[in-house]
Amino acid sequence: MRENLVSIIMPCFNSEKFIGQSIESVLNQTYQSWELLICDDGSDDGSKNLIQAYEQKDSRIKLVNNKFSKGAPGARNSCLDVAEGQFIAFLDADDLWYSEKLTQQIDFMISNNYSFSFSYFDVIDEQGIASHHFLAPKIADRKNMLFSNFIPCLTVVYDAKQLGKFCQPNIKKRNDYALWLKILHSGIVSKAHCLEAVTASYRSHQYGLSSGSKFELLRYYWMCLRNFASVTRMCAIFLSLPYLLIMFVKKSSPDLYNKLVTRF
Repeated sequence: MRENLVSIIMPCFNSEKFIGQSIESVLNQTYQSWELLICDDGSDDGSKNLIQAYEQKDSRIKLVNNKFSKGAPGARNSCLDVAEGQFIAFLDADDLWYSEKLTQQIDFMISNNYSFSFSYFDVIDEQGIASHHFLAPKIADRKNMLFSNFIPCLTVVYDAKQLGKFCQPNIKKRNDYALWLKILHSGIVSKAHCLEAVTASYRSHQYGLSSGSKFELLRYYWMCLRNFASVTRMCAIFLSLPYLLIMFVKKSSPDLYNKLVTRF
């Protein structure tokens, strides 16, 4: 494990349209001690060729073969398996980081001795135009994370030297939420701290992993509570209504959502 090195985990499947921009956002980081591990999960477009071209230009970029099950969790775990960094970060192949993201966040963690952190983010469309941003609670802990996932995957950094490496649960949707619950209920760390700054852009489009029907998303929310937070059936039923209300507010009124979550 290399001290202060950030291992960036990037799963990729048919991301030719956006992955170049995502990689460039890593190359543009003012914090230079990083490795970008990209697992191409059987793309049949030009994604792999693009990754290999970047790999030849910068030795910090590495193409990784998926040795686990097909899908984002398997691809991320394949990258995690070979990660050498003290810090683990996540960036999907269609999202973007702002240039100061790692500098700000690593300093935030080291200065405060935090082992698990996240931040605010913008939402952009397929053309890269920002529509709104999302804030978050100052602290995400075992309690408030039962109501919803307040930790955006593209903003997370955790310290593997302090916590160890955590494999992502192999579920189709809400696998990032399942991972945060797994970490917070591990007994090693009980809370994640929010850097109160917008550090990244999440690209919203119909093919994103977080898309799906309300019923399907509720089903995976229920699965996360039951399997990764050890919530009883009765408690999961009780929590489902506030979860749906939070999701409704988040989609219909981002400004109201931001006012609510910053009071958690």
